[in-house]
This record gives sequence, C-alpha cells and structure tokens, in this order.
Amino acid sequence: MFICDVREVTDLADEEIAQPEPDVAYELRRIDGSGIEAGFVEFVVRRGDVIFARTTVGEEFAVTGQNAHILVPLGF
Repeated sequence: MFICDVREVTDLADEEIAQPEPDVAYELRRIDGSGIEAGFVEFVVRRGDVIFARTTVGEEFAVTGQNAHILVPLGF
C-alpha cells in the first residue's frame, strides 16, 4: 500500500505500513507550516487509533489526531 492510498486511520490495519509512491518523497511540517528537520518519511504505520510517520533519521511523528503533523509530498 502507498501513502496516497491512506485516507482514514482505518485504511490501515494495526501495525500495517504504507510506503511512499515511486518517485515521490514526503517531508513533515508542523500545523503552523514550519518545517521539521527530520529527513524524509520512510513510511507511515498505524498504531491503535493514530498513524505515525517514521523519518530517515529514525524519529516518528503523529500524522493523525491531536498535535498531528502534516505530510507534504515532493515529486522527483
């Protein structure tokens, strides 16, 4: 499954992973639009009722729920 296929938390099973589409990378931004220095998103994973994005520097950020971050697609 690709990240673009995930529209709702329930589109993924618990611990299921979705990866970026070919030729697309994702970065994360805060809700105020400011960037995060955490590399690119390697995949998103559902854990319970929250989807997290794991980055190339090994950090995870919530992309659903309270205090969620925004996935920004970047074409190559």
